[in-house]
Amino acid sequence: METKIFRPSPIKIITLGRIRTLGGKKVDESSKSYEKVPSGIPGFDDLVNGGFHRRTVNTVTGSSGTGKTVFASQFIHEGIKNGEKGMIIMPSESAEYLKRELHSSFRWDFWKLEEEGKLVIVDVTDPVLRLQKSIETDPVEFLINFRKLVDKKVREEKPQRVLIDDLMAFFTAVESPFVMRSLADDLFGDLRSLGVTAVITIGEAFGMTQIMEYGADSCTILKRERIGNNMVRSIYIMKMRGSRISNSIRVLDISDEGMAVSTLSPYP
Repeated sequence: METKIFRPSPIKIITLGRIRTLGGKKVDESSKSYEKVPSGIPGFDDLVNGGFHRRTVNTVTGSSGTGKTVFASQFIHEGIKNGEKGMIIMPSESAEYLKRELHSSFRWDFWKLEEEGKLVIVDVTDPVLRLQKSIETDPVEFLINFRKLVDKKVREEKPQRVLIDDLMAFFTAVESPFVMRSLADDLFGDLRSLGVTAVITIGEAFGMTQIMEYGADSCTILKRERIGNNMVRSIYIMKMRGSRISNSIRVLDISDEGMAVSTLSPYP
């Protein structure tokens, strides 16, 4: 009796939006590496070997006045200039204040970008978000519903870049660190699966940043400290998965043109 030899078909694996074949066929080399996304902050991409990785979640942490929102807004603005639709999600306040600040400081017209369909803003004035954010709402329930809202809005609007500014107050209302970590992981996982490159700003006031940063693909730290008689903003990269990073602490400048990372150290 003739013996039949079983030969399995080549296996197809989805990797970062591409199909590669194993089992005798050559693997697409380009699928092995992340695609880089320019941040739009001059000098920053030099610290992280070319920019953020596409389809990742990136936290920007700092206390009040360090420039977190400017950094993240400039990232969105750069994407729009390069033809990538942006989305800004602000669960804690109205975006009108942000738009006025950005126009007054840098002449970035986010009203016009909204009218042109290049930018979508979801803020506390959104009826669904306002309904969820009531004082009686359990923080865990709010964060679960918020994740569902983000998923719905991203699927509807199909942005390439997303800014969430700032969820920390809601996460710190969750009593269990385990539950907090689980909720953050769920949100970050959803954003990755939706294919967006996200920047999430995190305040330091509540001392709970490590839980949020642990699950992120990259963590950028902004500081504002006294050097001699001057207050100086600084920036350093705590981590970026899959990329070389600089260990340098650099001066962070904000001018009429926006934010830029200097080649100088803040320390004498």
